[in-house]
Amino acid sequence: MSFLKKLIKKKRRIVLITSPSSFPVTYARSPFFPFSLVPVNIATPLLPLGPAYIASSLEEAGYEVLVLDCTFMDKKNFDAEKIKTTILSLNPDLIGLTALTWTILNIYDLANNIKKEDSETPIILGGPHVSALPYRTLDECKSIDGVIIGEGEQTFPLFLKSLFSKGINDELKDFKGLVVRNKNQFIGDPEPVYIENLDEIPFPARHLFPVSEYIRYSKNFKAKQKPVASMITSRGCPHKCTFCTRVNNGSIHRARSPSNVVEEMEELKKLGFNEIQIVDDNFTHDRKRVFDICELIKNKNLQLTFSLVNGMRIDHVTEEMMKTMYDSGFYSIHFGVESADNQILKKIKKAITIEQVRNAIKITRNIGYDLNLFFVIGLPGSNVESEEKTLTFIEEMGLPFTYSVCTPYPGSPLWNELGDKMDSITWDRFDEGDVSNPLYLPENMTLDEIKNIINRAKELQNSMNK
Repeated sequence: MSFLKKLIKKKRRIVLITSPSSFPVTYARSPFFPFSLVPVNIATPLLPLGPAYIASSLEEAGYEVLVLDCTFMDKKNFDAEKIKTTILSLNPDLIGLTALTWTILNIYDLANNIKKEDSETPIILGGPHVSALPYRTLDECKSIDGVIIGEGEQTFPLFLKSLFSKGINDELKDFKGLVVRNKNQFIGDPEPVYIENLDEIPFPARHLFPVSEYIRYSKNFKAKQKPVASMITSRGCPHKCTFCTRVNNGSIHRARSPSNVVEEMEELKKLGFNEIQIVDDNFTHDRKRVFDICELIKNKNLQLTFSLVNGMRIDHVTEEMMKTMYDSGFYSIHFGVESADNQILKKIKKAITIEQVRNAIKITRNIGYDLNLFFVIGLPGSNVESEEKTLTFIEEMGLPFTYSVCTPYPGSPLWNELGDKMDSITWDRFDEGDVSNPLYLPENMTLDEIKNIINRAKELQNSMNK
């Protein structure tokens, strides 16, 4: 279909494509002779809320929205040619893609495949990687026609209204949160857009996703109740941890009202979910709001359980708040400890101390929470001695823990500090889940020393799981 014909259609069709996943591989004993260990993929995907929010906002604006959900596809087996064929068979007026840093090459491949066959349909890209590096993204992939920067629920529909009425035009040069190609130049304003009143955004368009598949796969989660869903109740984080990027949601905390939050919880209950993972950057930033949410949950008698898998600030823990949360169904918390060395915590601007960590663990343990501690190996300023302190602390606490290797993602203060030192590192290496190939070394540690700490952390984890 020609671009001119698409412009005169009554209802525009937007096709959104989600990113593939990177599924962890574990090893299980084969039930067949010779009973050797075999690799097993344990898929635990959650419905991608970012694209789901964009989809609901586009629907509300009057567009027909279709979603091609690639969440269940492993990025190592991403078939761009096959996906391209499926996308074009849907006859889109515009194609919306999303990417993380470690899936950006898959998305480049897909965009290039689409443009080879259909040079007219616009391709727009969003997500945290793009928000951090809009111009570089457009330079690296000529098949992408534009990028959305920051939160796109308001920006994207407004851009489409202009695009479908006037095409790419000079009026877009002052359009915030957007950069597009206009012949041989880029126009738009790359300043991110952050939505002040989150209650104005419609709930994620879960009806466009294969909810039954998410319900089926959520049996793999370690959870008190199943099936498991996820939701966001706030956006933005005012803290300035050097390894963390906040460009997609910003540094100003904005929260949905308690009634709005609980209304979505009721919707998830009707969809068949019994547990909710709250994936906010900073759920407990507004303590009063937490109390109000908990009161509403109890008044509604939702019979849901909740976990904070994205972490909770150690310095937010109070006995009163944690008891209130526990009584309303919260039972599982991940604490982002990062390091057990106060000097490292200060260096990375975490703004907590290991003494606060101990106190928070004591309070939540006594109440009855399931705890998981999260650590990062190879943080700025780290050395063998500081890593030893962390390993000793882990042994002392005796709690489940997870770890990653420090990775300077685009948009983080660490990325900005390293500058052009990161230019030679290819995007396929940006996966903190791959601890075997760290791409950042603190000044006082060698690669062999980092790998030794990684191996010891892995051994410690295995011994705790026996």
